[in-house]
Amino acid sequence: MKYLRLFLKERKGKVAMTLIMLLCQVVGTLLIPFLIAGIIDNGILKGDINKILQIGMQMLLVLVITTAASVLGSYYSADLAAALGYEMRDKIFRKSQEISIREFDTIGVSSMITRTISDISNLQQTFALVLQLIIPAPLIISASIVMTGKANFTLALILIAAIIIFLIASGLVLKKSIFISKRVQSKLDRINQIIREAITGIRVIRAFGNEKYEEHRAGNAFNGYATDMIKLNRLFAMLNPAIWLIIGLSMAIILWLGGVLSIKGIMEIGQITAVIEYSIITLSYLIIATSTSATLPKMISSLNRIEEVLEINPEIQDLNIEKKDIKGNTPVVEFENVSFYYHGAEDPVIKELSFSCNKGETTAIIGSTGSGKSTIANLILRLHDINSGEIRINGTDIRNFSQNDLRNKIGYVPQKALLFSGTIEDNLRMGNKEATIKEMKRALKISQAEVFVDKLPMGLETLVAQGGSNFSGGQKQRLSIARALARKAPLYIFDDSFSALDLKTDSALRKSLKENMTDAAKIIIAQRVSTIMDADKILVLDEGKLVGIGNHKDLMKNCSVYQAITRSQMNIKEAEFNEEG
Repeated sequence: MKYLRLFLKERKGKVAMTLIMLLCQVVGTLLIPFLIAGIIDNGILKGDINKILQIGMQMLLVLVITTAASVLGSYYSADLAAALGYEMRDKIFRKSQEISIREFDTIGVSSMITRTISDISNLQQTFALVLQLIIPAPLIISASIVMTGKANFTLALILIAAIIIFLIASGLVLKKSIFISKRVQSKLDRINQIIREAITGIRVIRAFGNEKYEEHRAGNAFNGYATDMIKLNRLFAMLNPAIWLIIGLSMAIILWLGGVLSIKGIMEIGQITAVIEYSIITLSYLIIATSTSATLPKMISSLNRIEEVLEINPEIQDLNIEKKDIKGNTPVVEFENVSFYYHGAEDPVIKELSFSCNKGETTAIIGSTGSGKSTIANLILRLHDINSGEIRINGTDIRNFSQNDLRNKIGYVPQKALLFSGTIEDNLRMGNKEATIKEMKRALKISQAEVFVDKLPMGLETLVAQGGSNFSGGQKQRLSIARALARKAPLYIFDDSFSALDLKTDSALRKSLKENMTDAAKIIIAQRVSTIMDADKILVLDEGKLVGIGNHKDLMKNCSVYQAITRSQMNIKEAEFNEEG
């Protein structure tokens, strides 16, 4: 509720205007029965036409003011609800960009989508209903009881008894529904997860003939959600008949007692009519408020889930930002006794790793699966914080840069090539918003993407489908590389970014990088030995430890792990021939 309170505090002007309009609406609603009593007792029963006209004009004026207040109240309520939805979505999106990869994975992609869309929609819609329908209810009920009590204390007690019974029944239903609503939102997370996997993995599902299993898995998720929704609806379905029974009984008692009091001359007909009107208004607002309250458990559950994300304190933060002069001969990137553990792991992924990469150099990293190659890229980008040691860029500890400044110094190509919907030009401008057409074409040429982009009818304006699904794996990789090269960074990291390229394109790309990117340090993480044979320096990792460092020729002589990797990919004579060639 903290963020909701902050939102209301920041917009106290609009909140005040909304409440004023609602108050005017309440006053107008309560004045109508009072005027009806006056027109009956002082006009109709006494035959005073002037009084009827006078009170009639007053009623018309009250109706006009009440209608205007109601329209304005609805407008302000909708405006506040829309602003709340916008602000919460903005906050949760910003938080998703701030939290670490580990924290993001803990929540889950599907759950984050549900919280951003479904939960905030629930919050937004219910908030508007609360302002318009629930907040006025206590005011109208309290005023109706006072006005009824002035006419007759006994009738007021009957109305109070009806309200108490009504609130007890509603309270019991709402208490149980809150628990079910929490389960409903969790099961909606599960549905989103399954649907997302089924859609993105449709090719794999069909290739393995796994449709029946996926249908069964989805069916179980749908049934679980439907079962809880049916339970929730049944609760409120039971409440409705109980409400109408309470209303019917209370109205019958008020009419009977009012009739008796009228016969005895204790109350006038106009007063009885006003009391009945107050009772109808009170019970009607209770019904509306209770019906709206059916959405409150979902709103509370949604708000808690939203705040659960917003309350995360990112484990990676910008601290102790310092500006240092860059030394002339300092390596572009340098690891010094770096060790790193994943959260909850017993053994380190990276163990006391030390190496450096200078301007113009190409440093390659190779090792078996799980040896920690991609982790090195993530540590340089500071997607994780190291446990010990120091990583420096241009002589400065990366923790002394803001995360934004740090990442602006790096051109990164991820292991899985990912393009965003838009155009090729839009994707290249992610690397450098100020890039000129000439600079983008240069990046495409170096990455060997110019070959196919120039053949496209729209060129740089060619539309890219979500995820780049309208391009092949190799084309996506080359466009991802071009996006990184457009950045003009002092350091480029290629995380197994040549895996989808044929050997000819791979070789041409590496040659182009060496010739054109002489002012930058390059780190190439690879599985294929052929990709890194011409690197200035090769790091060989085994279970997070550096077991070899040197060029291809040196490692073939003195590093058994590198020899084993090379033999597994090519025979030893071919390797010797390649190193000589």
